[in-house]
Amino acid sequence: MGFFSRKPENYLGVDIGAGGIKVVELRSDKHRARLSTYGFADVVTATENPASNLSGDLGETSAILREIHARAHGEATRAVASLPIAAVFSSIISLPRMGKKELPAAVAWEAKKIVPLPIEDMILDWKLLTPESELTKKDGASTIRVLLTGAAKSLVGQYLTVFKQAKLELVSLETEAFALIRSLVGDDPSVVLILDIGAARTSMVVVDDGVPVLSRGVDVGGNHITAAIANALGTSADDAEQVKLDLAVAAIGNPAAAALPAILANAVAPVVQEVRYGMNLYLSQESARGRVVEKIILAGGSALLPGITEIFAQALDLRVFVGDPWARVIYPVDLRPTLDAIGPRFAVSVGLAMREIH
Repeated sequence: MGFFSRKPENYLGVDIGAGGIKVVELRSDKHRARLSTYGFADVVTATENPASNLSGDLGETSAILREIHARAHGEATRAVASLPIAAVFSSIISLPRMGKKELPAAVAWEAKKIVPLPIEDMILDWKLLTPESELTKKDGASTIRVLLTGAAKSLVGQYLTVFKQAKLELVSLETEAFALIRSLVGDDPSVVLILDIGAARTSMVVVDDGVPVLSRGVDVGGNHITAAIANALGTSADDAEQVKLDLAVAAIGNPAAAALPAILANAVAPVVQEVRYGMNLYLSQESARGRVVEKIILAGGSALLPGITEIFAQALDLRVFVGDPWARVIYPVDLRPTLDAIGPRFAVSVGLAMREIH
């Protein structure tokens, strides 16, 4: 699902996050995604506004994106990008059963009642969740479910400007939730909760049969964890960040490793609380149909910190895994160690590049 879309010839996924820009280029190989190249820059691109991952200087963001693309020797010029979850309005609406031709007008009418901005200031998209066969059955469901998403036209315009200045064609723009589902969940029909621990905030998506039925966020991310490590160890933020990076690669023999579990548990406590609230909120919805979250998938750079899966598993009594966005991608075997080390950070960009392949 995208707010605007045309069929691209090749596939460039661009994730502009608070901690940097990640780019992945994939090509279709017999309907499977094959890695062509990737690149990233660890730069602060976001303002303090959680609803935007763009800095005030769009030209600077464009220049960084253009440089990443050039360094990676990218061939694709058509790109798919993502909007942060906090920037996207999302709601599942129920409508009386009607014919397919009547749906667009009915969705637009319902959208006017619930979107946060005047409808003329938003770009809306929707997806029918009820099987189309139910629309024509005489004994079909009396109501149908539709996933409605929307974003401010002004924000979409900023992304168009960034990509135009970077000499790239933005062919589709979608919410991070769909990209994460594509790269981490695939065709899994179970109820899964994705936690994407970004630099500035953590996004939570409850996925039911491949559909993002609940999206929330909390302003705790990798930067917060770094600050907690710095405070506990009495080091500078830069040194704490290096400790975090070293631990993500190898905790054995690192003197900070023993202290990390307690530091992490305290740092991510607000995230645990938000997850509990989100799961209860999902259960309270009629659409849950008695189903419960079966597992948690972690993404984002901090997902590789030793002990973090155990912290969430113990606190929430659920199975917790670090997501592997490369699982559905063909790549050279000798790249596996490198891709494993960066995988969680690239979950969104891989999912974006996969959009027209899967």
